[in-house]
Amino acid sequence: MAIRRAHYAENDYLIKLTGKVLKESSMGYGENSVQNAYQLFMPFIQNGAYFLVDEEYRRLKGWILLGKDWNMLTNQTIGVLLSVYVFPAYRKAGIGEKLTVAAIEELKAQGIKTIQLNIFQGNPSRIMCEKLGFKEVSTTMELYVQ
Repeated sequence: MAIRRAHYAENDYLIKLTGKVLKESSMGYGENSVQNAYQLFMPFIQNGAYFLVDEEYRRLKGWILLGKDWNMLTNQTIGVLLSVYVFPAYRKAGIGEKLTVAAIEELKAQGIKTIQLNIFQGNPSRIMCEKLGFKEVSTTMELYVQ
């Protein structure tokens, strides 16, 4: 198992894959859409974000997209984990945790002191995030009106 930084030329492929799993990774909140994935993540990539991938024998097992953003409330640059996905066949093997830890280490090496991520209600990876030390700092609530 090898985690590596994706080559810039692989970004297009990884964004397309991300668009094809948006519904699952958002716990049904969003629909699968390659176009939406480009709109969501390409601005971050153009601002220096990049993917780490886990692959073995050239078979992709999962990825994480990490970057930096500006937190207006704390007036500081923070690290952000924008997208994490592990293919179903490779789940329960610690790949998501290894990708997340690798991303945290990359951001720490860049001088980042705070890292944030968004996790949708009901996502079982929340347990892993809490185990790694992530704490809830806000809740997004929504009301659908007709």
